[in-house]
Parts: sequence; structure tokens; C-alpha cells
Amino acid sequence: MIRDVASAVAVAGLLVSATLLAAAVPDNLPLGPDRGAVQPAAPPPPPPPPPPLPTCERPEHRQFDYWLGDWEVRPNGTPATAPTPLANEIRLEDGGCVVTEHWTTPRMSGRSLNIYDRTRGQWHQTWVDSTGGLHEYWGNPDAEGNMVYRGSVPAAAGNGRQTVRLTFFNLGPDKARPQTVRQFSEGLGDDGRWTTGYDLIYSRRAATPAP
Repeated sequence: MIRDVASAVAVAGLLVSATLLAAAVPDNLPLGPDRGAVQPAAPPPPPPPPPPLPTCERPEHRQFDYWLGDWEVRPNGTPATAPTPLANEIRLEDGGCVVTEHWTTPRMSGRSLNIYDRTRGQWHQTWVDSTGGLHEYWGNPDAEGNMVYRGSVPAAAGNGRQTVRLTFFNLGPDKARPQTVRQFSEGLGDDGRWTTGYDLIYSRRAATPAP
């Protein structure tokens, strides 16, 4: 008799425990052997795309395009039929942002990088050559569209630097792709006067493709 009562009590206890456990399990858990298993977290959303990079599509970036091309360069006043001592190649590179210059003479070579600096609203040129010379300029086109730089170059005496003004005259006749460009350099003396440093004429080579 006592054994039967104990068995009944044990069975009743098991039934109560099962009922409490069933009540504690949410109804939305999957059925089957995975019921009650922890579900993996949803993957995070993909990161947003990076912002677009700046471009050089503003009109200011095209102000020096008239210098692009392959040129024969002679001192101003030299006949166009005379042998040329200097060749100059001007290219638009780096996404249309940088006007690059590569020049050669029988004794020297050099290059320059020209770029419109949108942070300053000015053009900048860094010019270097095979003797270690460094020229640096800042400027903008004048009212006629001629690029006018002002900067500093190594002084002729080899000590210190001299202030210079460098102008690229667009001589046309097609202002977008001129056949002739004049490069005119002036140095500022101690007396405050500008004197000619050099005066060069660029003649476009006939085989030069349109930039």
C-alpha cells in the first residue's frame, strides 16, 4: 500500500515538472530535435559604399589645356626653319588633373608638374632639371587666358633664389589648340625692375594628334 502511494506521488511529480517545462518553452521555437537550440544572429548589413573621389572636371582645371601637345621650341626671333635645339612634350595625365611637361636639349633634360589647386584657387608648377635645379610657381590665367606664374628659381650667381614671372602667351589662332605659344620669363632685380630671363616660341609639330 505504501509503495503504491509513493509511486503515485512520484508519477504526479513528474507530470507537474513536465507541465512547468512545457509552459516555459516559447511556442515559436522550431519543432524537432533543434527545439530549444540557440539560433545564430543575423549577419550585419553590408557597409555603405565609399564616398566618390574628387574629380578635375571644373572649368578651372582646363585653363592650361592649350599648352598640350608636342612642340619644337626656339628662342624668339629664330627662323622657324632653323634647327631646333629643344623638344617639349606636354601631356594631360592622372585623371585629367595634371599637366606634365618633359623637355630635352642636347645637354640637359627636365620636367614639370602643373595642377590647379582647388584649395587655394590657383595653379601650381614644380619644375626640375638634370642639374638639380628646382623652380616653383603659383599663378592663374590673365584676362586674355594666358597663364601667368610667379615664383622663385635658383639665382644666376648660384646663391639664394630670385623672384621670377613666367607667362605662357596663347598666340592662337585657334585658342583651344594654338599653333604657337610664347613662354616669356622675367626676373625681378634688386632695384625692383623686371628684366627678361628668356623668351621662347613653341611651334606645334605637324604630326601632333589633337589633345
